[in-house]
Amino acid sequence: MPWNNTTKMMTRPVSLADISQAVGYASGDLGTLLRNGVINKWAKFKPVRRAPVGYNDQLDTGNPLTATEWKSTSNWWRGDDGHCGLSIEEATALGSFNSGFIYKLRTGQLPWNYVRPQGPILVQTYRDFDFFRYKGNAQPPVGAIGATDIWLDNNYAGQIDFDTNTPDAYELSLGDIKLNNQDMTNYYLGIVLWKNNGTYYVITSPTKFVAGSSISIPFSGAQSLVGTWQMVPFISSQQYSIGSSAAAGIYASLFGMGNTEIILHAPGTIVDLTVFAEWNAANNAISYELFITNHAAGTQNLTGVGIQLRTTSSESQAPATGDLVRTVNIGSISVPGNSSVTRMGTIDNLSRNQSLIYWIQGYADGHTNSQYQQIEESEAM
Repeated sequence: MPWNNTTKMMTRPVSLADISQAVGYASGDLGTLLRNGVINKWAKFKPVRRAPVGYNDQLDTGNPLTATEWKSTSNWWRGDDGHCGLSIEEATALGSFNSGFIYKLRTGQLPWNYVRPQGPILVQTYRDFDFFRYKGNAQPPVGAIGATDIWLDNNYAGQIDFDTNTPDAYELSLGDIKLNNQDMTNYYLGIVLWKNNGTYYVITSPTKFVAGSSISIPFSGAQSLVGTWQMVPFISSQQYSIGSSAAAGIYASLFGMGNTEIILHAPGTIVDLTVFAEWNAANNAISYELFITNHAAGTQNLTGVGIQLRTTSSESQAPATGDLVRTVNIGSISVPGNSSVTRMGTIDNLSRNQSLIYWIQGYADGHTNSQYQQIEESEAM
């Protein structure tokens, strides 16, 4: 049959029965199928809102009865607005935290939904042959953010990466979609970093989209960005760096992608030292395991590695201000790039005071950012 349920591809001749299988809805009426079926919005060839078009001019053989593909110059699938059957809201100004484009962007009001043809009228008529070469399992051209933990270098420079897919001839690519009648390759990838207190920054890539390539947003001088943020991507005709003034342009969400929490770590946090520890049943010794993770590509040669044990009188007291009970000197450790090493041991000859809270922290020369962890109870207790 023209609809292959294994490959999720439609060939010809396209029948209502095939469309019914492709969209997962049972009906012998084309309008009912289009109004109620599930149609993959990332498929390049699908019913879209457009004025009448001559199929013969769009097909490789010039004949619907013998065609095997659409011509490479075929463009009916873009629809009359160039949005490829997607509900893309275009803005001409950035707005602000609580109004306009940025507000809609961060509050999830700019989805890219599939826009179905409006019906059996001269314009936007239902057309069954629009399903020719429809791909039911098409994927979006951009996936998720590459990493949500980002380590800044000594110049407070970093980079936010987005995973990209490689569309085939039956999936929408970045180069297919038009905004304001211009290809997306004429636009920049942007992000809004924001916090609930109303603080936000707008940054874009230094170069425009290139269809089929990876997408990154490098930045520098980002002392003010250290911390935890909500990040939402968008498309911009204007280029922005940290502190740039807003300008008129064309703006849209990126595929309707929502917010992602990211953490920008200050220089020196390229190495994480985390300790987990537990009292023994007699409450006179602590077993610990130190995890040292290197987030850089090159080997980190650490010196002065150690562990310190402190106590506080309450959980509201900062562990760093507590009383130092014991220090364990471990020495020098080499951590290969993008990997972790562990060290295990025991702190003996202790006498636990039940009225105090015990905290443990790992450290190394030049790396004082490690967090204190509260020591756990013995599982035997």
